[in-house]
Amino acid sequence: MGFRSRFSQWIKQPMKSRLFSLLFLLVTTATSASAAEDATWDVIQHNILGQNCAGCHSTGTPFAAQSGLLLTENEAYRQLIDRLPKNTAAQADGLLRVSSAGGAAGVAQSFLWEKINAPAQEHFYADHPAYGSTMPLGGLPLTNGELEFVKRWIYEGAPQTGSVVDIAVLDDTTRYVAPEFAPLDPPERGIQFHLGPFDVWPSEINDREFLYFEPFETTEDLFISRYEILFRPGSHHFILYNYPEGVATPEAGYRDIRNQAGFPNFEALLELNALFPFQFFVGSQSPLVDYRLPEGVALRLPAGSGFDLNSHSVNRTGTTQTGEVYVNLHTVDRDEIEHVADYANFGNYDIALPPQQETTISKTFTFDETRQVIQIWSHSHEHTDWFRIERVGGERDGELIYWNNDWEHPSLLQLDTPITFEEGDQIRLVTQYTNNTDETIRFGPLSTDEMQFMFYIYYTGDISPPDLLSDLTGNGFVDFEDLTVLLANWNKEVGADAGNLVNPTTTPVNFEDLTVLLADWTGPGPAGSPEAALGDNAVPEPSTLLLALLATLGLSFYPRRRRQAF
Repeated sequence: MGFRSRFSQWIKQPMKSRLFSLLFLLVTTATSASAAEDATWDVIQHNILGQNCAGCHSTGTPFAAQSGLLLTENEAYRQLIDRLPKNTAAQADGLLRVSSAGGAAGVAQSFLWEKINAPAQEHFYADHPAYGSTMPLGGLPLTNGELEFVKRWIYEGAPQTGSVVDIAVLDDTTRYVAPEFAPLDPPERGIQFHLGPFDVWPSEINDREFLYFEPFETTEDLFISRYEILFRPGSHHFILYNYPEGVATPEAGYRDIRNQAGFPNFEALLELNALFPFQFFVGSQSPLVDYRLPEGVALRLPAGSGFDLNSHSVNRTGTTQTGEVYVNLHTVDRDEIEHVADYANFGNYDIALPPQQETTISKTFTFDETRQVIQIWSHSHEHTDWFRIERVGGERDGELIYWNNDWEHPSLLQLDTPITFEEGDQIRLVTQYTNNTDETIRFGPLSTDEMQFMFYIYYTGDISPPDLLSDLTGNGFVDFEDLTVLLANWNKEVGADAGNLVNPTTTPVNFEDLTVLLADWTGPGPAGSPEAALGDNAVPEPSTLLLALLATLGLSFYPRRRRQAF
């Protein structure tokens, strides 16, 4: 029966019958449409993933290449359900991208939930630092309603069809608001720096990076056994550079590397180029790092006149964000140290990534001295898929040392037992990149450029002997020659170099100065000194009683000064 015949029969029906049939048709049509729209997975795909995630996780983007995950329609469900994540730490913890096990176990086994659960981000970064960043990257968290909708769907077994979650859950459009940024408590012994708050402009390409000079005079070497760095979300990296004695310092304040339009500040670029890597002291790419060097090991902070604080932030939210950084340097006495540590890096500046393709770059580096390495991390930018560091040569050729697939917050390999690299040993940096643009990508400072660096902390040997106040003869140790100088100047108002060690501007040489000299006494001298080389012929370390006797005998040659002293 054709449409015209059916319409003729319908129009001849009584008015009540026609209204009833029309109402029935409208209701059933609306019900069918509603059922299709309310299928839980369809809502997640179109209203949540499609609007918040698929833009980055789509074919050809570096984020899709890095994670191995597409969240576009017709791909998302297949790539999520019961599939292993690319993140090796999540794999090791037994997680799936989304588990179909259902119940609380299914939620706990789902890596997607870990990544989007913004209210638990403190747990995320503290307990799972190798999981990367929370999502959406650089944007607002999902609404509380969206989070609850996804969580309930996973709890129900993550089905592809059927409505298993009430659509009204999405009516909650509130969002998690991170607690107010709380500063680090200052160290009991040490130095604290506070940078900001400062504005981070929104940009898809021209990140904000700047130097900020902080005048801070240190008159002697300090030794750092622990450092903490805390910054607000959105920072790509933070580096603290120091200015040793004799190095010219800039004026205090902010010096942007480029402006929001991308025009470079050549003076600041030259200053940054001069600082890196030789004045690098500590740095981080994670929002919170608290690193304690192994017992007996410390970084040496040379005496100097200030620090440059280098912040590089990425903000793709579309609105201005706030940046802020705290740094704590915890100091220890030099006599607690067995090894002085230092930073070094291997870097490849020869990078060229052809457009619209995947490229793997390898470069080999050689250690020019034996080094004990206690910390390793990589540094690259957003086109990085993964970063590998391996040994080169010998029976251990190709042995994996380090691996990372999170360019923004690379994992930090911390080693209580150091890896020993002998002089001449080689390592290889191997990095895979995906360039989804139409231009060749080269080495550069922006997150849209690329880099290939290995940073590490190491030490080579014991700490050098400290400068001794009582070494009046300047021969590297305190012995009878120094005692002779002090006694020869007894009760004289002379300088510290002549034995007035305690109060050279207010009191003459006296027993306070003698006490200091005795406390510094080295006897035959430290290892490698001339007296140590004499072996059994070296002058032995005197007892306090013997020194007191010698002091008394010495004073007998200066009776007038002795009466003044008493």
